[in-house]
Amino acid sequence: MRRVLSIVLAVFLLFSFVACSTQKAKDTTSGEKTSDTSQSAASKPEKIILVTSSGTSHDPIIEKWVEKTGIQVEKARLGEQDVRSYAMTAFAAKSSEIDLAYAWAGTTAEYANAGHLEDITDILTKEEKDAILPGALEAVMYHGRIYGLPIMYSLRSFFVNEALFEKAGITKKPTTWDELVDCCVAINNPGNDEYGILCQFGGNNSIAISFQDFLVLTGGKFVDDKNNILFNNEAGLEALEKLVEISKLGLIDPAAYGIDSGPVKRDRWIQGKDGMMWEWAATYAYTNDPANNSPIAGKVTPIVVPGIKTSGAITGSEGWVISKYSKNKDAALDLLKYVCSAESQKDVCIRTGWYPAIRSVFDDKEVLASSPMFGVAAEQSKYPTYRFAAPYLTELQDILGPQILLALEGKKSPKEALDDAAKEAEAVIAPFRK
Repeated sequence: MRRVLSIVLAVFLLFSFVACSTQKAKDTTSGEKTSDTSQSAASKPEKIILVTSSGTSHDPIIEKWVEKTGIQVEKARLGEQDVRSYAMTAFAAKSSEIDLAYAWAGTTAEYANAGHLEDITDILTKEEKDAILPGALEAVMYHGRIYGLPIMYSLRSFFVNEALFEKAGITKKPTTWDELVDCCVAINNPGNDEYGILCQFGGNNSIAISFQDFLVLTGGKFVDDKNNILFNNEAGLEALEKLVEISKLGLIDPAAYGIDSGPVKRDRWIQGKDGMMWEWAATYAYTNDPANNSPIAGKVTPIVVPGIKTSGAITGSEGWVISKYSKNKDAALDLLKYVCSAESQKDVCIRTGWYPAIRSVFDDKEVLASSPMFGVAAEQSKYPTYRFAAPYLTELQDILGPQILLALEGKKSPKEALDDAAKEAEAVIAPFRK
């Protein structure tokens, strides 16, 4: 409750502050579609407001845009779990004081379905759309319409800590589930705070991501194209059973239960106490960054995810979407185009290790030479990929998360947990069936 109240209070204070310092634009005519993002130079805003996650990868690009345009960018930076609550509070109030919000496919679907986002599909040129990788553009699309631009393309990666592998005498990287478990067992040394694998269970969103890491390996999905529940079928049950298996064996780092975002997970990883983990591409560059003083710098290797029935990976492209209620849509779109440009994407790619959202940057020789991640990503992309997105995503995560935790704690069997979640989720999902 205190967390919710703090979010609401933060939004209130931000709105109050901005209201005193930002010139109000004239209200649009009631009932008219507000799709025009043009503004005269005379009405150029002093600043725009960006609600974003805790990552800082794009800050240098934003700073260059500020210098170029003279428009300041005020960032309301929150952990990933709180971004949605923050944005939804603003949207519910139809506030014009938030211009851009962090989003991925799931939150874009939720925001757009509720009518909170500006449709820029017809504003973008064909050339601008074609330059973007489809998997990246999906982060800001819903039902074929575009509501923002991607800030990066992402495919879940699997990392090996070579230092712990060497310490355990492991010479072969795992390619199957059984080999993964064997490696975890060999590495595991709780007395020295060393564990086979690092997961992420610090919030319902994090639990859902971790479950999907396993679900894609069994060929499972949350729902089918008609929103019929699938997560408690044979594939879903096998996925949760495998997750519970390594939990019962004590192979999962207990720190997982306090990890609610990628940045927090990466900070634990660079301590060098875990043998393997799923994470996003930026992990490689982050681990090797001299500024982070990681004892495993230069000792981390990305590999194709070891399979259960198949290998596979979830996608996680991210973007910023434009609020329907923004009075600074032109400046917001200009910032989006700047961040999504080939030049900016190349900079972020080389500096942080995130995959670029622009097709041409993937062919850049300097980019290809900057990290082994690109070769592994190309191999991984041959296998199935999956990332669940729906307007009811948050509600489903809030149902699944606690049930999966009960299974991990041994208070329910995997089947009981998933079946109970399916029963509870039925009321949430049923209205969306075709």
